[in-house]
Amino acid sequence: MASTATLSFAVRPRVLARLTGRVALLLTGINAPLVLVSLVDQEWEGAAAHAGVLAALLGLWTLLSRGKPAAVPQANEAMVLSALAFALGSAALALPWWAEGVPFIDALFEGVSAVTTTGLSTLDSVENKPWSFLFARAWGQWSGGLMIVLLALFLTLERGAVAGRWLSYQLTAEEVMLGSRAWMRTMTIVYGSLSLAGIGLYLAAGLDPWNALLHGLTTVCGGGFSTADASLGGVGGRVVQAVGMLGGALGAISFLIWPQLRKGRWREVLGAPELRAFASLCIAGAAVLFGTMTLLSGLPWREAAWDAALMSVSCQATTGFSTLDLGALDPASKLVMTVQMLLGGDTASTAGGIKMFRLIAMLRLIRSAIARTALAQHAVIPTRAGEADLIRGTATVVTLFAVMLTLSWGVFLAAGASPVDALYDCASALSTCGASAGVASHALDWRLKLVLTMTMLVGRLEIVAFLVLAYPRTWIGRRQDEGR
Repeated sequence: MASTATLSFAVRPRVLARLTGRVALLLTGINAPLVLVSLVDQEWEGAAAHAGVLAALLGLWTLLSRGKPAAVPQANEAMVLSALAFALGSAALALPWWAEGVPFIDALFEGVSAVTTTGLSTLDSVENKPWSFLFARAWGQWSGGLMIVLLALFLTLERGAVAGRWLSYQLTAEEVMLGSRAWMRTMTIVYGSLSLAGIGLYLAAGLDPWNALLHGLTTVCGGGFSTADASLGGVGGRVVQAVGMLGGALGAISFLIWPQLRKGRWREVLGAPELRAFASLCIAGAAVLFGTMTLLSGLPWREAAWDAALMSVSCQATTGFSTLDLGALDPASKLVMTVQMLLGGDTASTAGGIKMFRLIAMLRLIRSAIARTALAQHAVIPTRAGEADLIRGTATVVTLFAVMLTLSWGVFLAAGASPVDALYDCASALSTCGASAGVASHALDWRLKLVLTMTMLVGRLEIVAFLVLAYPRTWIGRRQDEGR
């Protein structure tokens, strides 16, 4: 029998280089508008810095795009490429902000928070920043969200018909055969349409065009960056807050449902276990938060009812907008929202967390384990094709999430941070939610800022991609184009 070493292939440097060059070219197009915006805002240093980044990205594309066309990437090459894409995207934002006077560690933190659509910030204030800076943050989150949707779609296409059987409103085998380009074009149209709808709703809710644009960009991607230090609670009244939470919820639902709805598959979409689980957790979270906010935090019941509903949606959808001071809440409320952030939203969406389909898989695994106790010794429980692999992958991701959360939280505990608040902010970074109990701040030690920065990157890529980077066989071994 062949060993795994015989059957495995290391990444191909030429293939990875050409694909990285394509990413550099894509980032050039994404960041090009930031030069014009900085010029209009008369932020000359920022415009020059963004232009310098564009020149560097073009140079990288020119350097890496030589030779024959890139082959179809292997799984490990796709994982490495996704990590490189988010790292390059973060640097493309952070370096200009550093040139504009933001301390390097804060610029890096802000860049990673933007591209991963997290929304955590360590700036002393955003209300004193030029509008070109605020637009760059929002634009970075919006483009990062689109990258996340397309990456999730690519992984769904890779799973093919197995995903169609597991994710009830996802793709059938016939739909997979339509091709990745057609599906990615469809997802881009859906993403853009939801963004425009969000901007329109913010305008209808009474926001001025500038705030409507920025919050529309950061809502659909689940980013949570706001133009006010008090987040969405400092921007507008309850109608604006409701629009923000509605947009965040839509961004946390699989973008693949919209083509299905267009085909009239309402029953399949509305009956999907993933969608029902997401809605149920939002409702249950709101009910529990209402009780803890009134009984333990002492909020008036009318205020608690509103904030509980909105914060439940914000945390479950990992949008990160807040409508009240989270640091002043009781520990029980923070723990409830921590669990919601870690569970997250739907697959093929902009939400973070472990995702609904993994939660359902874990529940099925638990049910199967309980059912086995009543079976005869030699009885066998039949499973659907691919189910064992999906459950194994789910268990891996959930375990890695728990390990990463424990490690990052342990660092903050060793530094003397408040246990509950530190757990909340570490979970927020890992799930790319962005809501903060006050630990992530300008006064935070730079080493702890680096911990949260890495946690955001690792959480967005669901940890496995970074383990692939550290795996020796990713880089050392036989390569596929070397023959057998």
